Amino acid sequence: MLVVLEGLDGAGKSTQVKKLRNHLESIFGEIEYIHFPRYDAPVYGDLISRFLRGDFGGNDAVHPQLVALLFAEDRHGAAPAMKEKLAEGGCVLLDRYVYSNIAYQCAKLKDATEADALRNWIFNTEYGDFELPVPDLNIFLDVPIGFVESKLRNQRGGDDRAYLGGAQDIHEADIEFQKKVRAIYQRQCELDPKFIRIDCSDEYGEMLPPGAIFAKVKEIIDNAVRK
Repeated sequence: MLVVLEGLDGAGKSTQVKKLRNHLESIFGEIEYIHFPRYDAPVYGDLISRFLRGDFGGNDAVHPQLVALLFAEDRHGAAPAMKEKLAEGGCVLLDRYVYSNIAYQCAKLKDATEADALRNWIFNTEYGDFELPVPDLNIFLDVPIGFVESKLRNQRGGDDRAYLGGAQDIHEADIEFQKKVRAIYQRQCELDPKFIRIDCSDEYGEMLPPGAIFAKVKEIIDNAVRK
């Protein structure tokens, strides 16, 4: 089983990934877990790190199709490990996958026709040319944009931020850009019935507690496992 969690920066996705990883291990035993992008991966990991910390300029300095290729090549390099685990009947959990590429890169294009063309190119490149495995479960954690804004306003830390070398991630620097990314994600959920949107808001539009969000994730996982 291939399971993917998608979401905005600062959306609490890491918390849900930890909970989901523990749950999947209780079902499948040892699983393959990969966080994309892989900043420590040869060639593309370094290039992606340099791009995100602004070494090549701001968010609009490099054409999004070229940026999409960097992220796609990173996943291409991880494909053998994913395929091996899946061939054994095991479980693979991914923190970000192809829809991250679509959401973040298409959000940089103002023309809808160009954005649709890039979306199709990413799909064809990653699933077609690179033959990446298709997820069994693809989940988008849709959180209130106000929660994301408050998280990104504060200094974010942790070992997974080492790729920035003290700089700010250029994708996180502009909340308006994050709003565009969210809109692309939501649109993909409308276009693809297999891309599952989880509403992480309560009745007042505030962020649900992590436990309540995970209860929704767990229900989807458990239903899929029982089939």
